[in-house]
Amino acid sequence: MRKYGYVYNIQDTPNNNIWTIEREIELKDSSIVYGCEGNFDIPEGKGQMFTQQDFLVWLEENKNPSEDII
Repeated sequence: MRKYGYVYNIQDTPNNNIWTIEREIELKDSSIVYGCEGNFDIPEGKGQMFTQQDFLVWLEENKNPSEDII
C-alpha cells in the first residue's frame, strides 16, 4: 500500500521514495518538511507516514495557507 508523509530533514528520505519534485512543504510555523511517497515507514522522530486520505487531512491542518500543494 502506497503511503504519503514527510521527513524533517531531506537527508532522511528513504531511497525508494517516489515523490521527487516539489517536495518542500512549508508549515504554519514557517518550518519546512519534505514530502515522501511510497511503501515504507519513517523512523520515529524523523517524520511521519499516513494513508493518502490521512495525509490530505494532515496537510490541510498543518501547511501554510499560502502554500499550494498538489
